[in-house]
Parts: sequence; C-alpha cells; structure tokens
Amino acid sequence: MCDVSDSRRTFGTLLVLVLIASVKPQLDIPQFQSSFSPNPNYSPFGNNAGTVRTSENPNGKSFKGDVRSLLQTLELQASQQCTNNVAAQWDFETNVNQVTQLEALQAQQSYSEFQHAVWELLNQNAGNHHIPDARTYRQIRYYSVVGPAALSPDQLDRYNRLINDMLAIYNTASVCSFNDHFHCGLKLQPELNAIMAKSRNWDELQHVWTEWRRQTGQKIKDLYEQMIHVSNAAAKLNNFSTTADYWSFPFESGSLETDLEDVWNEVKPLYDLLHAYVRRRLREYYGPERIHRQAPLPSHILGNMWGQSWSNIFDITQPYPGQHFLDVTPEMVKQGYAPIDLFRLAEDFFVSMNLSAMPLDFWQGSLFEEPVDRVVLCTPSAWDFCNRRDYRIKMCTNVNMKDLITAHHEMAHIHYFMAYKDQPKVFRDGANPAFHEAIGEAIGLSVGTPKHLQALGLVPVSVDDTAVDINFLYKMALDKIAFLPFAFVMEKWRYDVFNGKIGKEEYNCHWHILREQYQGIKPPVLRSEINFDPGSKYHVPANIPYIRYFVSTILQFQIYRSLCQAAGQYSPGDYYKKPLHKCDIYRSKEAGNLLKQLMEKGSSQSWRDVLFQATGESHLDGSALREYFRPLEDWLRNENLRTGEYIGWLYDGDYCKQSIETAGLQVYGGFYNRASTVNVASLFVFVVVALVALR
Repeated sequence: MCDVSDSRRTFGTLLVLVLIASVKPQLDIPQFQSSFSPNPNYSPFGNNAGTVRTSENPNGKSFKGDVRSLLQTLELQASQQCTNNVAAQWDFETNVNQVTQLEALQAQQSYSEFQHAVWELLNQNAGNHHIPDARTYRQIRYYSVVGPAALSPDQLDRYNRLINDMLAIYNTASVCSFNDHFHCGLKLQPELNAIMAKSRNWDELQHVWTEWRRQTGQKIKDLYEQMIHVSNAAAKLNNFSTTADYWSFPFESGSLETDLEDVWNEVKPLYDLLHAYVRRRLREYYGPERIHRQAPLPSHILGNMWGQSWSNIFDITQPYPGQHFLDVTPEMVKQGYAPIDLFRLAEDFFVSMNLSAMPLDFWQGSLFEEPVDRVVLCTPSAWDFCNRRDYRIKMCTNVNMKDLITAHHEMAHIHYFMAYKDQPKVFRDGANPAFHEAIGEAIGLSVGTPKHLQALGLVPVSVDDTAVDINFLYKMALDKIAFLPFAFVMEKWRYDVFNGKIGKEEYNCHWHILREQYQGIKPPVLRSEINFDPGSKYHVPANIPYIRYFVSTILQFQIYRSLCQAAGQYSPGDYYKKPLHKCDIYRSKEAGNLLKQLMEKGSSQSWRDVLFQATGESHLDGSALREYFRPLEDWLRNENLRTGEYIGWLYDGDYCKQSIETAGLQVYGGFYNRASTVNVASLFVFVVVALVALR
C-alpha cells in the first residue's frame, strides 16, 4: 500500500525499478532540517555549481530576478514536469508493454534532468538574493536537495549501473526445491514467499532461507560497497555529511537515531512479552531440542523471509485456537459486494467525517479491477498527478476484508493529496516521509473494528468477547509489533555503514549482532563474512530509506488516539468502557476536522509543529501503541507468568564468524540451544572449527 505522486514510484520491471530507485528514491520532496541556520540570509547551497543551460536559460546566465519570481517560475515548471512524469508512469503501470516502459523511462530521465538543472541554478544564485522569510527559505531548501540527481553525469551513470547490477541479481535470483533438487527456478514471488509463509518443515525453511541469501546478498556485497561511496558523494553535493544525514533530514532532528531508540525502548516491554510467548508456542511445535526457552528465535521459522512479520505463524501460535476470528469476507461475498463497492464504502466513511466526496474524474480515471486485456502492476497505490485536480487509485481489488481496509487506506492518501493541493508544489507532500502511511494506517485501525463492521451490516451479531479481542490484537501484534525492531535494525545497520562505523569486512556479522540485540533473532545456520545477509532485502540493494516505516508504525497510533479522543470514542481515564482498540471514528465530524487540520499543511511546516497543532504532541511517543495493545499486553504477561516463561533472551553462541570455513554450521542443537556463557560458546565453536578443518 502506498501513495504515489512524482516522489513515490513502484514499478514491476527491472529497468524501471532501477531507474527510479537509483535516480531519486524521493524525487522532489526534500525536507527542511531544523539544524540548518534559520537566518533567511544564510546560504545553504554549495559553491560547486556549474553553469545551467536549459530551454529557459539557454546561455547559462544567472537568474537575476526576485527570489519570489524564481519560485513562481519553478512552481509552474515543476508542476508540469511532475504531471508529465506521473502520467507516463501511470500509463506504464496500467498497461505494461515495451512502448509504455520506454516512455516511462524517458519521462523519469527528463524529470531527473530538470531537477539537476534546478539544483545548479539555485547553487549558482545562492549568494545573489536575499531570502525574505522562513517559508521562502523552506521552499528554496526543498528545491535545493535533489539526492543522486546532483551527481555529475558520469557519476550518476555509475550510481545507476551499480544499483542496476545489484537489482538485476536480486530480481533474477531463484533457488531449487528442497524436495526435488532438479526442480529449480523458484522465485521470491510467489513460490519462496509461499513456502516461508506456509511450510512448517524446519529443514525446508532452512534451505530456502539459506539459498535465497546465497543467490542475492552474497553476490552483491562488492557492488554494495562501491555504491556506498557514490551515495555518500551525492549526499555531500546536497550539503550533507553522509547518506545517513540525507535520509535523516526530513525528520528534522539532530539526534534521529537516539529519538528512535528512545521510542523503541518504550515499546520493547511489549515486544519482549510477545517474543517470549511466541518462543514457547514454537518450542511446543518444533521441540525443545531446537528452540530453547531462553534463546533467540531462529529467523527462518517466523513465517517471513526476513522475519519482519510473524503473522503467517498465527495458526500455530493462536492464543485461543478454535475461537471465532473476525473476518467479514464470507459476509461480503454473501451480500454480493463488487470491487467498486469497497471504494464507495470508503468514500462514505470520509464524507461522514465532513470530508469531501471523490471528484468525478477520480471515478473515471481510477483502476479498481485487474483488466483481462492487458498486463498491469497490481500493487495498490494512490496517485497525485500534480495538477490539483487529477487523483486516482490503482488496485486489483478482490472482495475480502483485507481489501476493504486497503481501499480505505488508499483513499486516505487521496484525501491527503486534496487537503494540501493549494500549497506550493514543494509543500505538496506529507509532513514527513512517514505521515502519509501513518494516516492511512490510522484509518485502517478504525475500519477494522467490530463496531464499524457492524455499522456496515457485515457483522450481524456482536462478537465482542475476550477470545475474539485477544486473537485480533495478537494477530495485529505479529505484524506491527514484530516489525518495529526489524525496521530499526535495517536503518541502524545502514547508518553505521554510511557513517563509516563498520567496513566491508564487518558487514554481515554486524548485521547479526544487531538482529540478536534488538530482535532476539538468530540465523538458522552459522554465517560468515562471505555472506551478505542484509542484501537479501530489496531496500538494501535498491538503496531506498526504510526508517519511514518504523516512524509510521509508531505515529499511526498517536494519530488514531487523537482522532478517537476528538470523536469521544476514547478516554484515557475510562479505559474499560472506551478502550482505544475498539474506537471507530466513522460519522465523527470532530475527528474529520482534526484530520483535515493534520493534512492541509502538507510539508509547509515542521512535522512536529503540524502534529502539535492537531494533537498537542510534538514528538514520537510509544504510549499510544502500548495503550492500543493494552489488553493483549496484560494477557501476555499473565500467560507468560502462568507457564513460567523467561522474558527476553540470552546470547547462546556465535551466529557469524569472520572465517569462511565455519559457514553453514547449524545454529541449533548443542550450545546454540543453551543460554551459555560466551566462553563456553567460543570453546565449542573452536572445537567444531577444528573438526571442520580436519574434515
């Protein structure tokens, strides 16, 4: 699920994926960083710009007019460039063929060249003009940060080729079947993802986990190291020290890593309880000889290739097996719902909150079902065509509960687009890179409640009981709570790489150190520095920031709590009568007005100011998430006490070694399932290594 303007592109073919990821992960929405000087006369631009030659400035002469006139000119040009680009990408994604692919590539390249020209123009004119106010400064600052597009043509080509080569390896990777070694060509989607989600065969899961990493990360390690240097060079051209600083600056904090670690520590007590409970249930399923009661969890049995979501093991860890679990899909089918009906319900949801109905062009231009006469990319997405009137959704909708919530989520993006449409082009985006997703997810929390589904006539009788509540919250926790430390580790590892804290010779072992420290997860086999396990996740070779997903997961509950308070559906002092997880903001004009207030400013102000004006909070706060999951947290605490579970985990051996010859040893059995001291573990590894060397 995503929102798409010119700044967010998701393409299905390798070539387009490469260009978008490598030219500019976020094309024209650089953010203002509070650590920069607020002095309007301060020049944030470097002295390294060349002469710009465009159709508007063919002789390369400096722009000598008023800075506001410059911004007006850029406003018109940027909007038109954006419209052209988004239209070409829409045509490609809704009709995949060689012609539309080429046109999409050309449009993207044209937009990248426009960005570079603007960057040069602003750099060479940085000292020529007085910047009259903070808002103007913010616009100039937005235009002046263009990411990799600031690179010289040769360097940009090298950056593109490095990304292209890594993604070529990633997207063409395949493995052979565990049960039939002559049956090869199994791809990540759909075969490998399906195996990781549904198989309960320990050895098969280990085979897939290991082979996927051998075919992806292990092959791109050298390329990744080269890409890091070019990416950091691009960051310096944008006046940042490293790519880590460039990725951090939209969040307007000089201590982002510390801020995120602080909010993670707020949530960690709940994660630890969830981890302990899941470990017990998996120990009961796979046996104590494979999962010790105090050890980290083997990452290959968590239902996901990367262990980022555990929702696929709900069936073998469910708190109340056999109890009713809320799913209105059968009732939707019974009532004859069509795909378009899901979006009509979504429109009604927002209209009931005093927000606008969808314009006619939206219904005429959007794609709600997969056509039979052409290939389309079916990833749900919301589109802003940058002209203040054309908004669309693309989704191959199925009639089920999941897509009902997704339809509301995507329409939330459309309402965000419409709310900030009167802002200048550079401010037409979320208050920070996580805001769009956070608002869409907050709406989804309301739509999925029994109260709302009853209002839609999809739940004929009350299903409000403890078993249903706990099962519902538990499954959500397997997705949202389990995800947080994964997202944190993803970016902490990359920040350490970008900042030079670790070198290539430490890439893999540092990754597993962080995984054990924050997630309580270990690899199924001993790893070494010949491996490059972070590279098995798409965002690493694509060099796409991931921290927004961590922030949006926290922020969605803060926004939801504020909307629920405005709607009178939640009261901190009346938890048992109005618990947060049962709140439905449907038909609340007060909640709708608050939502508009959150959205209409776009990125024209610091996200902290936007959040404070609407909610009274100015920082990330994990308390809303903890409050939402409070019934589950209480249940997990009592259940873990009942069964005498160890809360947390103990390091039980080396998971990664520098030397190549130790790779492939099992990380279960023997000392790996004993919460032993480091000395004992090291001694055991020494003995095993000696035996391997002899053999």
